[in-house]
Amino acid sequence: MAKVTLQDDSLNIDISLIDRLLGFHGSFHIPLAHVTNAYVSGFEDLELQYKLEGTNAGFYKAVGVFANPEGLIFVDASGARDCLVIETRGERFPRIAVQLADDQDPNQLAHAIMQHIPDSGPVE
Repeated sequence: MAKVTLQDDSLNIDISLIDRLLGFHGSFHIPLAHVTNAYVSGFEDLELQYKLEGTNAGFYKAVGVFANPEGLIFVDASGARDCLVIETRGERFPRIAVQLADDQDPNQLAHAIMQHIPDSGPVE
């Protein structure tokens, strides 16, 4: 589980302590200028092929760095609910997919992120 917040000109992705241990990675602090897209995806649509670092219990839980047809992706998600996918440029991971806490709506958050991306144009 992750908690995603917009703060000034950055996007913060706070990974839970247990998921940090399972995924061998900490939280993310990404400048909004490096975010190119945000959308909601199902777990199966991530098309995870190879675990490079972390833990993979399949549909139950995947945390860490994976390869998929589009390249590297950091994942902290399970098949229980949809996840938020953040696409970046100039960051270690071109894509980050996280399952949000129960009090966060991935659709609403993706829309808010897209509105805050510099020069992204109008979002309807």
